Amino acid sequence: MTSPRPERGYLLCTMPRSGSTMLCDLLTQTGVAGRPNSFFRPQSMANFAADWGVPTQTLGSFDQSYVDTAIAQGTAGTGCFGMRIMWQNNMPGLLKRLGDLFPAASTDLERFTAAFGKLRFIHLLRRDKVAEAVSYAIAEQSGLWHRNADGSEMERIAPPAEPIYDYDQIHSLYQEVNDGHTHWQNWFQDQAIAPMRVTYEDLVDDPATQLRGILGHIGLDPDKAANITPGTAKLADQRNTDWVARFRDEAGLAPAPQPT
Repeated sequence: MTSPRPERGYLLCTMPRSGSTMLCDLLTQTGVAGRPNSFFRPQSMANFAADWGVPTQTLGSFDQSYVDTAIAQGTAGTGCFGMRIMWQNNMPGLLKRLGDLFPAASTDLERFTAAFGKLRFIHLLRRDKVAEAVSYAIAEQSGLWHRNADGSEMERIAPPAEPIYDYDQIHSLYQEVNDGHTHWQNWFQDQAIAPMRVTYEDLVDDPATQLRGILGHIGLDPDKAANITPGTAKLADQRNTDWVARFRDEAGLAPAPQPT
């Protein structure tokens, strides 16, 4: 049996290295916007299930109990559910699970509503896709994905290694992030969803203003963004700048897009 759904909820739709960890932290700090996380990231689901004590005897019971517990975790007692989802390797699998759980629903949006309640959608993207791909490549090679605001390591997935410029890797990741955000745009159009669009560049430049706007979009008090500061540190350094310029030159790409 499905548990009651929270009154409010949102889905943070994005791709890697778009500032989503920073935004999830800011939203959590407000104390009213839940505790968003990548609950349906395939590589993390087994760990989440183990931590939550979710039964896994059958696929059906696993999915329903997992969804209910993910909602409780993503709401964190605030009355607002938050979740982050990447496209590649995340969204297609989630859509299949929701299709299995709610076969009577005729659209993806109806399945999301049946599973999580009424949602608002936020599309977080990075204007400079080359910078996104370079950041992605460096994170994969170095093993370090995020630092805390004080400079200490927040998330490391591999032993430290010195990154080496690799055109082919950056090109592959450049295509991946472009494809992912295109998939999101097409999906929003197909489902007649009008998401709030937030760019990484604007979020980094003025997190307080972006957070206020997001809270308002969700239906929460924008003033809850007051006095909240990012808990993550920017990782990009001169190496990122150099690799971006080198890749653009080698790939014959135009200069980075500027704000409009």
